[in-house]
Amino acid sequence: MRFTFIFWTSLLVFAFNLLADRVETKDGSIFYGKILEVVDGNLTFETTYSNAINIPLTAILSMSSSSSITVRDEDNQTLSGQSIPLPVEQLNLRDSNQSQNLSFEKIQHLWPASGEDPLIIEEKEYNEGLLMKWKNSLGFDLVGSSGNTDSLGAGFRMDSIYSNNFRELDLFLSYNTQTTNGVNDTDETKGGAEYDSIFHEQLAWYLRSDFEHDTVEQINLRTTTALGLKYRWIEKENYQVSTRFGGALRYEDSTNKTIASKKDPALDLGIEYLHEFNQFMSLQSELSFLPRADDLTDYLLSHDSALVFPISEDKDFSIRSGLSGTYDSIPNEELEKMDMKYYLRVVYDFQ
Repeated sequence: MRFTFIFWTSLLVFAFNLLADRVETKDGSIFYGKILEVVDGNLTFETTYSNAINIPLTAILSMSSSSSITVRDEDNQTLSGQSIPLPVEQLNLRDSNQSQNLSFEKIQHLWPASGEDPLIIEEKEYNEGLLMKWKNSLGFDLVGSSGNTDSLGAGFRMDSIYSNNFRELDLFLSYNTQTTNGVNDTDETKGGAEYDSIFHEQLAWYLRSDFEHDTVEQINLRTTTALGLKYRWIEKENYQVSTRFGGALRYEDSTNKTIASKKDPALDLGIEYLHEFNQFMSLQSELSFLPRADDLTDYLLSHDSALVFPISEDKDFSIRSGLSGTYDSIPNEELEKMDMKYYLRVVYDFQ
C-alpha cells in the first residue's frame, strides 16, 4: 500500500514537471512554473508556490518550456519554438523544421507564442496614455450632535480631473457650514484649478489658482495664483510623492471694512503624498506653504490628510476620514491662528 502511494505520487510529480516550464540558475536553483515574459534583461517567471519572480538573464543556466515561445533578439529578429534545456547558457528553440540557439544575453523580448508581442502592447499603452480622460468625484459630509452641545454641520466637495500621462487639469469646489448652539461658526466656500504639464522625465511646470470665501473668518475673498515647477520624486502605481516650488501672488479682502485689502508676492511650496497600503485602505495628504516673499514670518499653511476606505466592490463609493485646516501666522483681529476640522465624507467616483 505504501509503495503504491509513493509510486503514484512520484508519477504525478513527474507528470506535473513535464507540463511545467523549468528554469535553472547558475547557483543551482531550479524553478517550475510558467514563463511569462522577458523585458529589460529580466525573466518574469510565475512559480508554482509563490507570486511571479524576476530572474536576470545573466543568472540563468538553462530554460525549458512546455509550449511554444517567441523571442526577439538584439537585432530585432523573432524566433519561435519550444525551448529545451541543452546546451546550457543558451536558449535552444526547436520546432518541426529546425533548431536555433541564442545566448540569453542577446534576448530583447520573450513571450508565450499564444500571447501578444510586448512592442505592440507597449505601443497600445502609449497611445492609450495620450488620450485625455475625465475622472470625477462628489463627496458629502453630514455631522451633528445633541445634548450639552447642539451642532449640525454639512458640506460637499466636487473634483474633476482631465488628464493623460503627461498633462493634467484639476478642478475643485467645496462648501462647508456648521451651526453650534444656534450660532453659525463655519461658513466656508473654496474652489480652484491647477494645470500640470510634464516636459522632462519627472519634472513638470504648473499653474494654479484658488479662492476662498469665509464669513466667519471675515474673509470676503482670498485668492492665490502661482506658477512654478513640480518634481515627481516617486511615481508608482500605489505610491506617489511630489513637491512643488514656485512664485505666487496672494490677495485678501476682508468683510471687515476697517481692514484694508492686501496684495503680496509670495513663495509657493507644497508636497503631495499618496500611499495605497492595500485594496482596502490608502492615505492621501497635501501640504501647502505660502510665505510672503518679503517677510517669511507672514505665511499661510494649509493641509488635508485623510484615510480612504472603499466600500463598494468596484471602488466607486468610498469613505474618506480626514483632518484639514489652515494656519494663518498673522490673522485678522479676534481670530485664532489655527482653523482645524475633522470630517467624515462619503465619496462617489465617476467618469
